[in-house]
Order: sequence, then structure tokens, then C-alpha cells
Amino acid sequence: MSNVIQILEQMGRDASLQNNQAIEQLLTTTELDSETSQAIVNKDINTLEKQMCITPIIAHVLHPAEEEENKDENKKENKDVKNAVNS
Repeated sequence: MSNVIQILEQMGRDASLQNNQAIEQLLTTTELDSETSQAIVNKDINTLEKQMCITPIIAHVLHPAEEEENKDENKKENKDVKNAVNS
């Protein structure tokens, strides 16, 4: 995994590694397996994440339920408005 990170870091630092031919040439000099190299060339983030055992962080947010008092008050207000309109 550290080899992949070092290669990606090198690609980010070196402006000459911005085209596919230069990237492929760099990858032939590394010890990466062909699937990882191909994922880098194809910019396949999902495959790289799987090979590096990286899982995306998923956050969940829970909203508290409304209190019963608020619901009762809203119903009462709605009835008062209906009564006012009908009067």
C-alpha cells in the first residue's frame, strides 16, 4: 500500500507525469501488480480503494421526533383557524 501512495504522491509532485504515456512508463519501473497499475492509468478510484482496503466513511444523522405537545398544539391551532374562517 505504501508503494501505491508513494507513486501517487510522486505523480502529484512531478508535472511531467501528467500524461498517460509518462504515467505508464513510471509504472513499469515500479513493483506494483498489473491490476493496480491499470487502475492508476484508468483513474479507477473504486478499484484502488478496494485494493488498498479503503472504505468510505459514511455518517448518519438522526433528527429527534417532535414532542407530542407540539403536535397537539398544532392541531388545536388548525382547528381555531378553520373555525375563524368558517365564522
